[in-house]
Amino acid sequence: MTDERRAASEATDRPPGPIARVPRSKSDARGWYDAFARRYDAVADPFEAPARTSGLELLAPEPGERVLDVGCGTGTALVVIARAVGPTGAAVGIDLADGMCRTSRRALADAGLERGVVIAGDGASLPFADAAFDAVFASFVLELFDTSEIPAVLAEWHRVLAPNGRLCVVSLSRGGFGPTTWLYERVHDLLPTAVDCRPIYVTETLREVGFRVLETRYETVWRLPVEIVLCRPREDESGGRPANQRDRPR
Repeated sequence: MTDERRAASEATDRPPGPIARVPRSKSDARGWYDAFARRYDAVADPFEAPARTSGLELLAPEPGERVLDVGCGTGTALVVIARAVGPTGAAVGIDLADGMCRTSRRALADAGLERGVVIAGDGASLPFADAAFDAVFASFVLELFDTSEIPAVLAEWHRVLAPNGRLCVVSLSRGGFGPTTWLYERVHDLLPTAVDCRPIYVTETLREVGFRVLETRYETVWRLPVEIVLCRPREDESGGRPANQRDRPR
């Protein structure tokens, strides 16, 4: 285990510290990703690909499953998911930016995967029924939401999962905080539009909002810690979903 991975692993026992805020509005984020969609893979994919691949391996979508890719971006993960679920399953992608949605649809079409569906929408307010999906995947997405919004976002992902469904989150981690993370956060503070992801506490946050963590893997990308977490909805003592998610207004 590398020093970075060991530090990230040990950090799960530490109390959370301050997380950088996300000052950019969602309309600004939409415009940024619309403009950046055609060049996104050339710039970001070398950074994201190894951890995203590990997350897909951990999620392990199966034939016939209904799987949602939140923040599907250019469709790289969605193509893998659509192939895995096969003709009897459903692969659905959602992204805030229309440009990303168009790119993702092209990726599915180029792969000959007509069963994949991509819609434009906000991952914090999903246009799907309760328990609509067997699995939800989110790679380098959760850390794009502002700190105060993260619990509600995860509650929404929880809502659309089947009772025994699973969620896999791939995210920059503030665990193992060190010089590289400190420097990255300073760049994020100076350039919040271009460097929009920021490290968060992933495993702890998932547990706090009502998920049962099954497995956590630790990777590093450009020496930044990444957590890859597989979890399931955790039922409360009454046998239902956590109290903060029951009787949710529609």
